[in-house]
Parts: sequence; C-alpha cells; structure tokens
Amino acid sequence: LARTYNLGATGLRGWIYTRAATNLDSSQGRTTTASRQILVTHVGANSPASGVMEVNDVILGVGGKPFDDDARKCFGRALTEAEKTENKGVLKLLRFRAGKTENVQLTLRVMGSYSDTAPYGCPKSKLILADACKALEKEPLNDGLWGAINGLALLAAGKPEYLPKVQVFARAMAAEALSQKGGDAWGCGYRDVFLSEYFLLTGDKEVVPGITALTLMLARGQSLYGTFGHGFSDLTPEGKLHGSIPSYGPVNQAGLIANLGIVMGKKCGVSDQEVDAAIGRASKFFGYFVDKGTVPYGEHVAWPYHENNGKSALSAVFFAVQGNQTEAARFFAKMSTAAYANRKYGHTGQGFSYLWSALGANMGGPAAAAAFMKEAQWHLDLVRRCDGSFTYDGGEQYGAGKTDDNTYSGRSGYYGLNPNATYVLTYSLPLKKLCITGRDAAPTTWLGKKEVAAVIASGRFDLDRKQMSVKELVAAFGDWSPVVRGWAAEELATRPEAKAMVPQLIALVEGKDAHVRQGACEALGYLKSADALPVLIRLLDDEDLWLRIKAANALRDLGDAARPVLPDMLKSVAATAAPAEPVDWSNPVQLAQGALAEALFKRGVFAKALKDTDRALFYPAIRAVAKNADGMARSYLADTFSRDLSVEDVRALGPEILAAIRERPPADTMFGNVLRLAGVKLLAKYHFKEGLPALTGYLKTQTGHGSGKTIPALMQEVTTYGSAARDVIPDIKAFSTELRKQLAKQDDLNNRNKFAVMEAAVAAIEASTTQPELRNLG
Repeated sequence: LARTYNLGATGLRGWIYTRAATNLDSSQGRTTTASRQILVTHVGANSPASGVMEVNDVILGVGGKPFDDDARKCFGRALTEAEKTENKGVLKLLRFRAGKTENVQLTLRVMGSYSDTAPYGCPKSKLILADACKALEKEPLNDGLWGAINGLALLAAGKPEYLPKVQVFARAMAAEALSQKGGDAWGCGYRDVFLSEYFLLTGDKEVVPGITALTLMLARGQSLYGTFGHGFSDLTPEGKLHGSIPSYGPVNQAGLIANLGIVMGKKCGVSDQEVDAAIGRASKFFGYFVDKGTVPYGEHVAWPYHENNGKSALSAVFFAVQGNQTEAARFFAKMSTAAYANRKYGHTGQGFSYLWSALGANMGGPAAAAAFMKEAQWHLDLVRRCDGSFTYDGGEQYGAGKTDDNTYSGRSGYYGLNPNATYVLTYSLPLKKLCITGRDAAPTTWLGKKEVAAVIASGRFDLDRKQMSVKELVAAFGDWSPVVRGWAAEELATRPEAKAMVPQLIALVEGKDAHVRQGACEALGYLKSADALPVLIRLLDDEDLWLRIKAANALRDLGDAARPVLPDMLKSVAATAAPAEPVDWSNPVQLAQGALAEALFKRGVFAKALKDTDRALFYPAIRAVAKNADGMARSYLADTFSRDLSVEDVRALGPEILAAIRERPPADTMFGNVLRLAGVKLLAKYHFKEGLPALTGYLKTQTGHGSGKTIPALMQEVTTYGSAARDVIPDIKAFSTELRKQLAKQDDLNNRNKFAVMEAAVAAIEASTTQPELRNLG
C-alpha cells in the first residue's frame, strides 16, 4: 500500500511497506511489521533533515545498523533515544543514495527522557504538552463534533487564558442546542460531553439549558438495547420511544459517546426518568461484553481483540465516570492498557483509538497509564513534528482521512479530527481537569502493579505464544483476558502433541473455572476432534451463555465431523425461546442462539443433511431462529430458504415465512433485509400468491439504507408472477410516488435507478399475457 508516515521531529515523511490489517488478523494493526527500509518522500524546509536528506533517499537503518525489525517502530524508538539529554538530539541514520550507503546524522531538539511514570511527573511530557497546546491554539473552534473535541482539549490543558475563548464557543453551542431537532448521535454526544465538562470546570450556568436539551434528546433517542446508530432510534410499532435503530443499524462508536454524554449530563444535574433509564440500558448492553472481548461494531458478539478503534477505551471512560460500575470500568481499563499494540487498527481507520486509548488506560490509574505510555512512546514520538504539532498517520487502514494530504505542512486528521487535540488530551492526563482525563476518578478502578504487569504481558501474548510450551499455553486459559485465552487455544491446536490432549481438554471444559473452560472449549474447536462432540452438545445448554457461544463456534468449526450430533443441535436451537421482556439483559439480542444458528445454517456444511433431516426437528429450529431478535442471526437462514425448502416445507412454515418478511428484526437491523428478501424470493420461486402482498408490504419499508439494492431485487421477483401481479401495481405506483416526495432533494443516480426499476417492473407486468400457476399456503 502506498502510504507515507511522519518520521518524528525530523521534518521527514517516508513511504514504508505496509500490509493492510483485517478483522481476521490476530496481530491487529502491526501493519508495517515486515518493513525494513523507509523511502523518503518529503523533507521539510528548515527542518533538522534539511540539507542532510533528500527525496528518494532510502533509510536502511538507525544507529549505524540496518533495521532488523519493523522499520517504523525501530525509527520511533531511535527518536526517543536521540531526544534524551545525554544523546544531545543526535539521530544517526544509515542512508542509501545513488548506489552508495553511508552514515549520516540529524540533530533534533533535546526533549529529555520519559520518566518511568510518564505522563505523570515527566518533564518531557510537560514540554510536549506545551508545544502541542501552542499548535492547538491556532486551530479554529468550529461547532460540531470536531470543534467539541478541540474544546475538550483546551479545557484539559488547564490554561486559564483559554477560558474566554472557550466560554464564547460553549455558550454559542449551548444556545444552538436549544433549537436542535435532528438525531445526530455523534454531534449530540460530543457536544454534550464538552458542555458538561465545561460546566463542571467553570460553573457557567448559562450552558445548563443546552446540556439539558442535549441530554434529554439523547436519552429519548436511545434504542431499546441502549444503542445508537449514526442517528437516533425509531419509535416502536406502538408509537413509543426506544424502538430499533433504523436501517443502517447500530454503530457502537457513536453509541458510546452518546451514552457518555447522557452520563455527563446527569453529573451536571439533569434529572429525568428517561436519563436514568437510558444509563441503565447502556450499562447493561455494554456491560455484557465484560470478560468476553472488545465492543463490536453493532449489536453483535464481542470481538476477539483488546481494542478496535477506541471502543474498549471509551467503554472504560463510560463506566469509570459513572462511579458505581467498578467491575466494568476495571475490565475495560485492562483491555485499553493491553491494547498498546492494537491502537493502529480500527474500522474506517484508527483516529478514535488515538483519541481515547490513553484516556481509557488512565481509568485504570496512573500505573496503568504509565505502562501504556511506555509501550506507545515510539509511536507518540513518531507522529510528533519538529514544530511540536502532531499528525495523524492512519492511511494504512481505510484511508488517512479527508484532510490528509500526506505533506509535511498539511495538518492531517481522521475525517477532520484534529490530531493536536488528540494528543493534548493524552499528555494532559496528569492535570486531571476533566472527568474524561481522571478528575474525580475512583481509586477502586485502579490496577495494582502486578495487575498492570499481567495486562502488559497479555498485550504481547500474540507474539510470545510462538515460543511458549504446551504447559504455558494451557496455563494461559486462566488469563484475565478473553483475547489471550482465545490466542492460547489457537496456538495450542497447532502443536503436534495437542491431538493427544483432547481428553485433558474435555476434563478442563468440565471444570469450574469459567476462563479455563472457555479456552479449553475453543481449543477443542480448533482441533476438530469428534471425541469432543458429547461435551460440546452439553455446553449448548450451559448456564454460562458465553460458553454456549464458544461451544456453538466449536461445532461450527468441526464441520462434517459434527453431523452425528445435528439432531441435538437442532433441538438446542429450537429450545431457546424468545425473551418474555423486550430485552433479556443476560443474553441481549439472543446471541447464544445466533451463534448456534450460524453453525447450523450459514456455511452450508449441513446442507445435504438438513434436506434429509426429520422435519419434526427441522421445523422448530427454523421457527425459533426466524424469531430471533438479531437480524444477523435471522440472516443465517437465507441459504436454507433458497436451497433446502420444498413446496411442502414452505406450506408447513408459511406463517413463519410471512412473519419473517413482514417483521423487521429489532436488533442488528443492518442485516434485517437478508431473510426478508430471502422469504420473498422463496414464495416467488414456488409462485405462492401470498407472496405478492408480502412483497409490496415489504417494499413500502424500503426507504433507507440498503434500499438501492433491495428495491431492484423485489421488482425482479414481482415480475416472475406475470399478469398475476397486476393487482399490486397500484401499491408499487403509490410507493414510488411517496418515495419521490421523500427523496425530492436527493436526486442522484442511485435514487433514479430505484424509480426506473419500479417503472420497468410495472410496464413488464402490464405487458404480460401469461402467468404461472399460483399456489396457496393454505
């Protein structure tokens, strides 16, 4: 990938070989691991590199030696060493130019050494903060998401001279909030956090009405699961608040900051039953991921990483600021601290990881923050320029952000997020001016020295495991980190002696330690041993719902070897009833059933067996999954609908198929169209007449995300009914007319195509002179 990186306070940028990380990459973000040289792409005028380095020079090493590890990391560490007082700012480079290799040196500004407790009690950190503040002072305070972050950074810096400027900004933002009506979860969340921090710091009561308006707006816009999308939730079918997130679905990065805004509003005195209820829902939803992994993108199972774009860190802040969520705050503080090697990865880039990571670790106390900073020093020094400002280098993921022009002079950012504000917040932690930087932090969430050491070890386990013995890997099943437990299981399965350990692993799964049981269960899945089938089936009904998910995943991984227990799997998935209340907080979104549904229906492993299986087992399983709250879980049935069901099956399952088309799943709505569309296609495949009103009823819901694909698919199906579809032409035309009104101001190619395919479908139906023989569901 052609990505360039800032090279610290040298004035250089350089191209470094970059391997794109993926969600399946266990090394999560070590994207330049294979690099061993740096191609110079820019030399800043009047910088330390000016006159010594030129564009197209190649840096082969530092300190007189070639790079023997990740070139970016080695360069960052060399910067840290060079800036020490005793090294007088001298940075020695091994330079290749015009066929000649030679040693050259740059002279950097002497910054001193990081203390062992940095950023606490650290002169170098204070100097870095002062320089970053000078850069931040020049940034405009514009309203909105990024302006709120700039405002937070100015408050965190603890400089009284900033307050008049911030006061004008805060009062204007608060006044605007009184007239805001839209549901922008990102903007409302960050504005609410900024205004709340400003009020708690200054006592300026003029902003309280704005805080109240934003807090109540957020609380009322939260979904039944405590989540948010890019915007707010829909109303329920009964017209009440707290329905599902609309078509795009939940976005937990937005949801976390929105929920933090609600918590901060309450700290400022906003008192309302909606506020308390919202904090309760969010705490239960995000608290579900404690001891399981990092918070996922939406309403899914936990992701097997310590971090993904700052969601662990932001969760640590969310729980710690509440003051009464010690267990969750400590867990996510550990996750944040262990994620020092993961902060370079995130969905759409890692800007929020850089923004929140140190703040999340800091919720584990000064020792955790210092341990995190020690591991991240090389990167912190690498992204700092020679003028004291910071850059955002995150282009190795999904693009470096809309403002990144990859030049020395340009201020790069993450979709406009100011990197100077990011690192002012990081280096201002010792000042504790804000709740998010540790003001009023409860020492009960702080980690002890032994805990911190264990957390740091967990962060590098994915590399260390290669050198570990089998005994050490089994011992790691008891690690505090669910990520480490999974890595240990994965590594153990690669060892030749592991296959003989199946009886031992079965005994561990049957034990009492929940952590060890998880690790052993995952190992059995990786080993694909049929001997594990009886215990895995028993685990599907275990009291530990997380272990149920791991058992389902293990059965999925066994594939063909699990066919003998297919009847047991079908019985288990059918036995999971829908919750009596809208949400079962011990198992939100019925994730355990969803994992088993994936194992049974998603990958086609059991396709032939399902066709021939006893319908007394098959039908109840289909009915149960079709009612799962999770759109993703329901989507696993799509292949079965398209491949495995006969006419007789459709008649037997008719009510469930129709309900699956009509009723949008309340959770993970991003995937809600999959089974609905599969149901329409199934009814059209066999020409059931009930498919026509079901199709047009579904069509009427297609006004948001995904409709550009769904509408053409529905029109393709409706034309297969030939002239029999004439009865629904008025419905199609009425929907098209209404949609035109809604999209009148959004005239683009995608929308024009929606209307074109509807017009073409109507014309085809009107011109049709034949129709297939229609069936009735009965």
